[in-house]
Amino acid sequence: LKAPRPSTSAPRGVRERTSLTACASSTRVACASGMAEPDAKRPRMRAPALAPHLTLSSAPRGPSSGASPAAAGGGSTRPAPGLGSSKPAPADDLFAGLPEAASSTGSTKDAQKIPEASRPVTHVRVLHLLKKHTRSRRPSSWREKVIKRTLEEATYELKELRKKIAACDGKEKMRAEFERLARKESDCSSAKKGGDLGKFGRGQMQPTFDEASFALKLDELSGIVSSDSGVHIILRLE
Repeated sequence: LKAPRPSTSAPRGVRERTSLTACASSTRVACASGMAEPDAKRPRMRAPALAPHLTLSSAPRGPSSGASPAAAGGGSTRPAPGLGSSKPAPADDLFAGLPEAASSTGSTKDAQKIPEASRPVTHVRVLHLLKKHTRSRRPSSWREKVIKRTLEEATYELKELRKKIAACDGKEKMRAEFERLARKESDCSSAKKGGDLGKFGRGQMQPTFDEASFALKLDELSGIVSSDSGVHIILRLE
């Protein structure tokens, strides 16, 4: 009879311990060579806030660059550092932290007033006092049939009359004095009306008289005006 061969197979428990020991040895060798150690997770970097009034949402990057932050991060958003609300700022508050813009528009009171265009004067009404002289076109009047005073004498007399009118205080007194002196001293037939010529338009009177009358302001007394009829002083009424 043949003697039984010694069994070459180890018991099951011995085989398991041997397999675990071999795996542990191979893992230590791999770790020592730096091949099996997984990469450490890098810390997540957050971008600084662009402005304190803006809310930034940060989420981990997903596998696709086109994915939205909510989809890549599981739908959660985080506020930027220093902000306590996770909700995005409303549109009205986007510029709440910025300074007010200075306005260069002045107030209505300070605005320069544009004067209204005045209508051209087509007619005037004046009082006048006439002194004729030897060089007048017709040296005669209701006061004197033949006038013998010179131009210088007529001008002097008229200046003295003008001083009396200009010394009056107020337009009403000035007009009353002008009418009083015109009835007494004027060589024009309008003396009966206090020197009132009524309304007239441009070009109806002698050129120098016409120009002086339209150049006056309301209730303004003219200087000495010379015409073919003699020398005048004029007071504009209308």
